[in-house]
Amino acid sequence: MKKLKLKIRIPGKKFWLSKKFLFSLGLAVVLVVGGVFALTTKQKSDFLTKALSNVAEARHYMKHADSGTLCVQFFSGMREEPYVQDSKAGNQVPFAIINVEATDNGLKDFHQIEGTLKIGEEQLAITLAKNPYDRNFATDISRLVEADKNIEVTLFITSTNHPTLTLENVMDENAVTWKEALKIALEHCGNKLKKTPEFEIYVKIIHKTAEDAGAFWYIQFICGENCTHFCVVAPDGSVIG
Repeated sequence: MKKLKLKIRIPGKKFWLSKKFLFSLGLAVVLVVGGVFALTTKQKSDFLTKALSNVAEARHYMKHADSGTLCVQFFSGMREEPYVQDSKAGNQVPFAIINVEATDNGLKDFHQIEGTLKIGEEQLAITLAKNPYDRNFATDISRLVEADKNIEVTLFITSTNHPTLTLENVMDENAVTWKEALKIALEHCGNKLKKTPEFEIYVKIIHKTAEDAGAFWYIQFICGENCTHFCVVAPDGSVIG
């Protein structure tokens, strides 16, 4: 029986440099890179979706006023109910909190403060209870207040002392939103979080922790007992911690 000889013809230089080959090669590279990019984009999207479903508390903004002796903060957003740090975010409900702190000892003998909260044109009577572990007073309301609402707080300190403070946003309109800050934090802490089966997220704002420090987004990831990761995001979107 006669053996068949298989002849393999190796293309010459002319073929390798031909437009047809280079176009085919380029198309193959684009398809491979595009496929990897699409997969990576989908993974990031799925991870963000998972994260957004595990937000235990998100403060959407903060408004602030300082009278020299009183520091007043107001923030609103969504948080889980019941409020428990257990690595699982529960059902979310709207909330808003008014926090008042005396920068001197002027309120040290007070157990509560009466006052009014004005949201736009709506006025509400409020009672702020004293924190037994600190010198601040706070109360909350079960509603979501949009950031563009004007906020004004009047406190009835004494019969003749009724200071009224108009609050302003601690971040300007060009600052990244809480969702954008969360996305940045996920990219920064993603490799650590992907190693944990469950985590819940707290998005808060830290303000004037040092003189002229301004405001920053503080994103905390609680992954279980003794497992916490955090990220501090500046208003311009840069990660500073």
